[in-house]
Amino acid sequence: MALRLKMKKRVMVLFVLLALIFIYSMGFLAYFYTNAEYAIGSSRDKLYVEPLNLGDRILIIVPHPDDENIGMGGLIFNEHKRGKKIKIVIVTNGDGFKRAVKESIRSKRISPEDFVKLGLMRQQETISAMKTLGLSESDIVFLGYADGSINSLWDMNWDYKNAYMGLNGHTSTPYSNSFDKNAVYCGKNLVKDLKNIIDDFKPTDIFYPDPDDVHRDHWAVSNFVKFTVELYDYRANMYTYLVHHYQWPEPWALLPAAGLYPPLSMEEIGTKWHIYKLSPEAEKAKGTAMKEYKTQFKVMGAFLDAFVRKNELFGTYNNKVYKKIDGVPDFKKGDELPYQVITASISDNPLLRIEGNDDLKAAGFVENLANYYFAIETRGKVEKTTDYTIDAIFIYKDKNIKRLKVYVRNFKANITVANDEGDMLVKKQLPVSVYDRRLWFAIPKSYLGEPERVFFNAVTSIAGKYIDKTAWTMVER
Repeated sequence: MALRLKMKKRVMVLFVLLALIFIYSMGFLAYFYTNAEYAIGSSRDKLYVEPLNLGDRILIIVPHPDDENIGMGGLIFNEHKRGKKIKIVIVTNGDGFKRAVKESIRSKRISPEDFVKLGLMRQQETISAMKTLGLSESDIVFLGYADGSINSLWDMNWDYKNAYMGLNGHTSTPYSNSFDKNAVYCGKNLVKDLKNIIDDFKPTDIFYPDPDDVHRDHWAVSNFVKFTVELYDYRANMYTYLVHHYQWPEPWALLPAAGLYPPLSMEEIGTKWHIYKLSPEAEKAKGTAMKEYKTQFKVMGAFLDAFVRKNELFGTYNNKVYKKIDGVPDFKKGDELPYQVITASISDNPLLRIEGNDDLKAAGFVENLANYYFAIETRGKVEKTTDYTIDAIFIYKDKNIKRLKVYVRNFKANITVANDEGDMLVKKQLPVSVYDRRLWFAIPKSYLGEPERVFFNAVTSIAGKYIDKTAWTMVER
């Protein structure tokens, strides 16, 4: 009897496991074929038909070795054949990817030197891949910054006295072939490098990461490029490319007949999307080049394959214009946030609460005679349990900057203002106004003066854990 009951339990457990496997498999197949159909269908091609008007000097700036082919390998192949001069700038050597170190270096105990070894391997992969597309090693510039650090360089490690320590064990580049052989791991040094490269190459077109990319190195490199171009008033056609986003690309599989289209959540946020069609020859060349990234194929081959499609996708967008008014702004009125300058994608992040109090929908900016006003709108009602942050860089005519950080907790705004050297100029607590799904606050103009432009974004967090953010956006009068 006991043996019979034991066997019956085993059969039931096996049955449940098989049922779960079946359900999971059916769900996966439904997901795969739904997204494959979405990608293969050509009905969306006509939505993004505006061509790229490229000049003869194309500068491509990417965070890691492989992003240059992921984002625009087909474009590189085509435009090089048309006689265009192409320069590729690799900001980091991708040397902080622990999974890739484990798979490719296979040390019993990972050391800083192992991360440098991976960085050197990934450099060679990019050189080989770009030669496949027609470029030479002299067309590639390696900056040598630490992988995974660029968001920290943008924020906490901006100045030379506060350099970042990479997983490679260094606070400056250990790579002898770096553009600046003594490059310090700080934001100001990266801006200097970008300025020198742009001054020397004089690009007609600049390709750089999309500001809505969710990878911290990607959105931060996007910020650095945009900031440098605006600070020094460079004139070039600016195009963004997307690599990392929720449900992007769809599906993760090699589907050469499929297209790359913007995530649905990003279609209505103000970016103008452009389809760059690839010939079979260009698509084949991109796929061949992709195979050169051997350290990456070991850990994310399906992801890389998913970018070998019949087209590549690029975005353009303009700076926003903010207003100066006489009275006090009323942020309670209207269905749309008054003085809105940032539109964010909503319901696109698996970390978001159902209530939506942490899901950013929009941000506003306006000035009057005495104050600058920032406003935030969320999908749900704002709550004290969620923290709201505004980060901003004020850019002045003399090329100086001030950095503003506003941290709203329990509906009280703690603000700091620092100069370009990191010296604290202002530290205050200011009141916050709240209405339904909106909150806003005023910053006295005496703290910040009269900028030419303001570069800012909004962030939500809960208990110190990041939840959602908007893209950094440049606004001007």
